Amino acid sequence: MILASKVIGLWINFSSMDPIKALVYTAVINGVVAVPILVAVMKIANDKEILKDRINGQISNIIGWTTLIIMGVSVVIMFVTWGGH
Repeated sequence: MILASKVIGLWINFSSMDPIKALVYTAVINGVVAVPILVAVMKIANDKEILKDRINGQISNIIGWTTLIIMGVSVVIMFVTWGGH
């Protein structure tokens, strides 16, 4: 990962790509990828086979699923409205 990051960084440095745009695109990719990762984390955090008696409590589940819904809706809104930019 470190080597790949350095190679990509060098490529951005020597290309005509705007580094600020690259940061924005990176943030967008992170936001999109975070949704399925959060689904996996929430499913594991509530799996009694894996965690036995250490599963999420009610407050953690409310916060986690609410965050997931907000992020998911945000990603959908972003893709729907992105067309003109």
